[in-house]
Amino acid sequence: MAAEETAFETFGEATEVAPVVSSFNEWDPLEEVIIGSALGAVRSPYEAAMSPFVPPDDAARRFAGEGYAEEEVARAQEQLDGLAQLLADRGVVVRRPDPIDHDCRVATPDFECAMGHAQTCPRDVLLVVGEEIIEAPMAQRSRYFESRAYRALLKEYFAAGARWTAAPKATMADELYVPGYETVSAPYDFASHPSLTEFEICFDAASFARMGRDIFWQPDIVSNALGGEWLRRHLGRDFRVHQIEFTDPHPHHIDATFVPLRPGLALTNPERPAKHDGFDLFIENGWELVDAAPSSRPRRSASVEEPSNWISMNILSLDERTVVVEEAEQPFAELLRSLDFEVLTCPFDAVYRFGGSFHCCSLDVRRRGTLDSYFPSLDD
Repeated sequence: MAAEETAFETFGEATEVAPVVSSFNEWDPLEEVIIGSALGAVRSPYEAAMSPFVPPDDAARRFAGEGYAEEEVARAQEQLDGLAQLLADRGVVVRRPDPIDHDCRVATPDFECAMGHAQTCPRDVLLVVGEEIIEAPMAQRSRYFESRAYRALLKEYFAAGARWTAAPKATMADELYVPGYETVSAPYDFASHPSLTEFEICFDAASFARMGRDIFWQPDIVSNALGGEWLRRHLGRDFRVHQIEFTDPHPHHIDATFVPLRPGLALTNPERPAKHDGFDLFIENGWELVDAAPSSRPRRSASVEEPSNWISMNILSLDERTVVVEEAEQPFAELLRSLDFEVLTCPFDAVYRFGGSFHCCSLDVRRRGTLDSYFPSLDD
């Protein structure tokens, strides 16, 4: 009993110092970050969660999964390491997940999947809100155990005083997925034909954009209304969770559609306008909304591995005036410079097929700032 009390007191003392986990938005000065890894990654087999990208008669529905070529992994890892070094050179503490070999069967009593995915994108798996890290209940079966790669880090942060929560894990039973889903060309109303049911709570962490007390999310192919409602109830009165929808036939995460840069300034996607006056709250609170520049690498196909035309928007902010942009995205970099940003460039194109760009492949664990409201009209 005495040993247990001593251990508990040790944890309690850790919470009295500066929090090891603390991040309320996308722009406060970055102090600690997790950067993903391509080691052990595989091309996930087809599963129900991927059906929005694959027509019913497409051969891709029979894809059983496969490993990446060694040179692909090596090049992606080199670029991830380059990002880690760039941030370390700027004084940011950089952490990395444990290498996990995903070339193995994923199975529970409710489903089986031939192999896993990767630990390239911590932003998808983990959501940091203040001093809490939340494990997301993701929609892809191949990613069911992906949080294992971060387990050692999560235990360390918890021991140092952080709050660690796992949202209710979805069973990923067949009832979660809309049967017979097929790709549809725009114009298309995703809200009337979602790919997920409300069978159980489900969301990716990257479906949410944090702006202090206000957190915005869009229903997408990996997040349902129950997921948004769970987060709203879990966070309680300190935070306001808003649903915002965009005109997008296959919405998938918010960070290539709507990107807050600093208080009062956000990037929008001109091809995916907000629906139902979704930007009214921003306009009435004096925010400047600027159309982003599309990627210099236009999308060539609808493959789930092919980067979006708007991968350029998937940037990482170091503070209110400093951002990291892929080195080939010069039109986008010039746009940001015109908005008074220092733009740091870094090669990252080899990472795209492993899951995304800078925002996807990072998780800001600690930013120097406090919980504030950036929407005065909501504070009355």
